[in-house]
Amino acid sequence: MDASVRYVTAEARDVRLRSAEGRGARALSVGALSLAIVLGLSGCGGLFATPAELPTLYVGAVEMQGHEGHVLVSVVNMPAGGLAAIQLGEVSGEAIALGDIDPTSVSVEGKNGFVVLAEAFDAAGGAVIAANGTDGVMDGDILRFSFAITGGDPTFVVERASVTLASDEGEFVETWSLKTAADAAYIARSKTGR
Repeated sequence: MDASVRYVTAEARDVRLRSAEGRGARALSVGALSLAIVLGLSGCGGLFATPAELPTLYVGAVEMQGHEGHVLVSVVNMPAGGLAAIQLGEVSGEAIALGDIDPTSVSVEGKNGFVVLAEAFDAAGGAVIAANGTDGVMDGDILRFSFAITGGDPTFVVERASVTLASDEGEFVETWSLKTAADAAYIARSKTGR
């Protein structure tokens, strides 16, 4: 009788061990699933979000149509209510360099509520001051430059050091980046409509 008790006890022990292994595997899979759900929800909540992009001023490529051309200037990720004013150089210190473009033909049009307050273009380059008196622009076009093309390779270059940006909150935007059509980020973003 003693041997049969040991046999039943050994069999019960084997059943308990298999049951414990099954519970451990189940607990491990439930734990892994819970961890995946928590990490997934944390990502959606922004806990692991990528850093925000800098406020950016985009200067588009020279778009040509016959002997006329234009350049769009846009902004993305502007802070504090959006961009409300922009100064591209001064009359005595131009921020825009022109190549194969007739400086006397340059006209500037405000977009998305921007109004051109002053503009000056000559052989040395150009300067523009524009503002939006109603709302700041977070993302979108702000200026459109139109001009006559005088050569086969027109260039429109903005010097970052001569640009001043102001937010709708009345503060200067100190930290920002300048991107051009030559930057891959600009080309990819412009195709997405941003």
